[in-house]
Amino acid sequence: MFFLSDHDTLISSIEAIGASFAVFEFDPQSVAFELVSCNSRYEDLMGYSSAKALGQPLTTIFPRYIHNPLKEAFIHCKNERIALETEIVLDYKGQERCWRSIVSPIVNSADEKFRIIQTCVEITEKKVLEKQLNLSMKRFEAVVNNAYDGIITIDEQQNVKLFNEAAQSMFGYSEQEIMGQPLTKLLPEKYQAKHHGYVEGFKRSQVDSRPMQTRAAVQGLRKDGSEFAIEVTISKIRIADNVEFTAVIRDISEKNQLLEELILSSRRDPLTELYNRRYFTELLHSEITRSRRFKRGFSLLMLDIDHFKSINDRYGHACGDAALIAFSKAVTNSIREVDTICRWGGEEFLVLLPEIPKVTAMVVAEKIRKNIENLETIYEGDLIKVTVSIGLEYFSGDAIEMSSMINKVDQILYRAKDTGRNKISTEI
Repeated sequence: MFFLSDHDTLISSIEAIGASFAVFEFDPQSVAFELVSCNSRYEDLMGYSSAKALGQPLTTIFPRYIHNPLKEAFIHCKNERIALETEIVLDYKGQERCWRSIVSPIVNSADEKFRIIQTCVEITEKKVLEKQLNLSMKRFEAVVNNAYDGIITIDEQQNVKLFNEAAQSMFGYSEQEIMGQPLTKLLPEKYQAKHHGYVEGFKRSQVDSRPMQTRAAVQGLRKDGSEFAIEVTISKIRIADNVEFTAVIRDISEKNQLLEELILSSRRDPLTELYNRRYFTELLHSEITRSRRFKRGFSLLMLDIDHFKSINDRYGHACGDAALIAFSKAVTNSIREVDTICRWGGEEFLVLLPEIPKVTAMVVAEKIRKNIENLETIYEGDLIKVTVSIGLEYFSGDAIEMSSMINKVDQILYRAKDTGRNKISTEI
C-alpha cells in the first residue's frame, strides 16, 4: 500500500495512526526526498498543512538545522536498506519541541521506486524531565562533593556506593579504591565485628535517622592505618524493595585536640606548667574522698620561696619568673610520679603525697629543701640562689576537711618562716 499509493489513497489509513506519520519518495532527478503523504499529526510537526507540503523536498519542508540531519538519515536508510532512529528538535515560537524520528525503507522487487516511512513520536515532556533530572543530579553531586563533611552511602550488604570528596580526603582512599568495598574497611578492627549488627538493628527500627548530637563519637580508620575521632549521623532511604544507608561523617580529631588543649590549659599554671590552684583543689578533694573510703591517709606539704620579693625587686620580674620555673622543675624532680605539685599562688606551692606517713613525708621534704638550696639559676650573667620553707602535716580519718586542712598546713609553714626559714616545720 505505501509503495505505490498517493496521498488521497493513503490519508484515510495513516490518519488513524497515533503518531506523526509521513511517506517520502526519492526523486533520482532532483536527488531529493519528496513528501508523498502525511497525517495531521505530522502537519503539527511541520507547522503547516499537507496541501502546501505535498511534493516538496525535505529542504523546503524543514529549516536547514533540521533537514540536514534528516537528509543524512534518509540517505543512509536508502543506501543500507535499514531502519534508523534519530532525535530532532524543532523551535516553535521560541519553545523547543523534541521528537524521536524512525525512518524505514520501502522497496519492491524491481527496485523501481524508493520510498521511506517516517514515524515521529514527540518526546518533549520526556526530554524536559530528563533535563530536570540531570540538573537535579548535577545539583546533588555539587552539594555532595562540595560538602565539608564526608558523605558515604552503603547498600543492604553494607558495601560502599557513594564516597564524596570530603570522605576521600578524610580517609585517604580514592573513590575507585573504595567503591563496592565493605564499610568495615573504614573502621578499626575493634569495631568491625559488631558493626554489621548495629546497621541491621537500625534497618529494622522505626527510626529513619539519628542526628549527630545523639551519637557517641567513634573512630575511623585511614588508609595509612591511623585512627581518628569522628562523629556520625546515619539515615536510611527506601528505594523500591531495597534500603540504602547514608552516613554524614565529621572529623572531630582537631576539635578533640583543641578541647584537650583547653582542658589542659585550664588546669595548668601558664608560667610553671604545674597544676593550678583550681584543679589541685579538685584533685585534693578526690584524695580526701579516697582516703576516707580506704582508711588511708596522706601528707601535704606547703612550700614558700624565701625572700622571693627581693629577687623581683633587685633583678626584675623576668628574673623572678625564671627562678619560679627552675624551682618548679627542681621540686617536680624531687617527688614521685604519683605525687602532685601545684602552684598555689605567687611563690607558694602545695605538694600532695598520697599514702605517705609523716615520717616518710619528712624525708621527701628534706630532699626538696636540699635540692632547692643547691639550685643555681643563671639569669643574664647573675647567679640566682633561693631557699624554701616547708610546712608539713599528715591527714587521715573521717574528720578531714579541705579548708581547715589547708589552713593548718599554712600555719605550720609560717612557723618555719618565723623560726629562721630554709627549714621544715611540722608543728604550729
